[in-house]
Amino acid sequence: MSPFTSPMPKSTKTVILVAGLILLLPGVLIAFANLCIMPLVILGSRSGSLGVGTVSFVLLMLTLGAGGAVAWHAAQSLAGKASKPLRLPRVWIIAGIFGLCLVVGGVARANDTLAAFIFPPTLLITAAIPPLFAVSWFAAPERSRRTDGLTFRRGMIAFAGGATVSVFIALVLEILAPLVVLSLVFNLSNVALRSVQNLLTDLAGQQIARAITNPGFILAFIQLAIIAPIAEEIAKPLVTLPLIGRLTRRDAFLVAAMAGAGFAALENVIYTSFGAYLWAGVLALRAIGGAIHPLGAGLVGLSWRDILNGERDAWRQGLARFGLAVGMHALWNGGSLIVITLGGAQFFGTRPAEINILGLSAAGTMLALLIVLGLAALWLGRATAQRAQSEIARDLESREEEFVLSDRAVAIWAFVCLVAIVPVGVTALRLLLR
Repeated sequence: MSPFTSPMPKSTKTVILVAGLILLLPGVLIAFANLCIMPLVILGSRSGSLGVGTVSFVLLMLTLGAGGAVAWHAAQSLAGKASKPLRLPRVWIIAGIFGLCLVVGGVARANDTLAAFIFPPTLLITAAIPPLFAVSWFAAPERSRRTDGLTFRRGMIAFAGGATVSVFIALVLEILAPLVVLSLVFNLSNVALRSVQNLLTDLAGQQIARAITNPGFILAFIQLAIIAPIAEEIAKPLVTLPLIGRLTRRDAFLVAAMAGAGFAALENVIYTSFGAYLWAGVLALRAIGGAIHPLGAGLVGLSWRDILNGERDAWRQGLARFGLAVGMHALWNGGSLIVITLGGAQFFGTRPAEINILGLSAAGTMLALLIVLGLAALWLGRATAQRAQSEIARDLESREEEFVLSDRAVAIWAFVCLVAIVPVGVTALRLLLR
């Protein structure tokens, strides 16, 4: 029997406990600094206190918070104590909390001292809500059924691992490794940096046509729409491998989705750091695609679960799910970059004149694409969870048809691809013909 499908041995639980303790120890020092030093820094220098307070609180949650949660649940598991099933709030409650946090954060930022204490936890909660909303939506139809596999313990460990280990692996794969290759092999790192600097200069100077033909834009597009989706979809569910092989297909999908939710929460916080004064708008835009990361991690995690259990056609279906996760991620990242470049130069300077595509705003067209992608991700996530649940009672012969897309799904996907390709192609053609 495979070690990934048999009951988890105590040695694996001990390793998880040690990893949690290693992550927890620096958090103790950060907690001491927050309690004893940070208040003096905030009260003594109000101008830069918000940034310092936010960074210190995020680091505290990633070390003491995540490490403490992992260590506690690992110790409870070693002691033989069972965990209760995970029950996320209903989606309308989560949506209400998201709106309330936006209001609280906006009010808190009106006062520098108050913002330094209240805004950091509000930002972290607000950033975590959209992906958790997605996971709750995926699981909503089966809320009343007993799902012992999706326990609070497994959900917390997956979320914490996605926000820490998965993010670290993704950074190595999508940023550090390409930079090393460019520097050592091609010696192009300085060229890439200058191209990105020129891109930001064009945006600040409202040179939108030059911005989208700038080599920096091409580099950013390749990084965000090709390298990042592949690296992140590989990295996100890796922390759940010791868990998902032992679970039902639906529970494996949801546990892996929780890892994607943790990954998305930290990524949302990172994105707000690039536009601190526009944090609410950034999180609102990111909330549209809040299901992208949980869905991708869930699909890839489900594939790993089937492979570990030796399911029929597991590799073929796994590659199909991985391709779907990467494709939706790439469309989202590419569309977001185009929205920011064409209509969002206001992040760097005054609002530029808009380029029109077939009489429509280019930024508005791409924003519509993002909305379609976000809704499609929610629909596909719930459909996958429902299908996985219904297949528990099916025999092996009917299970092989699990990932066959319906005519409606194919039509929706074709429409999304058309919306993505036509505006970009028309814009490029118009620029080339000038």
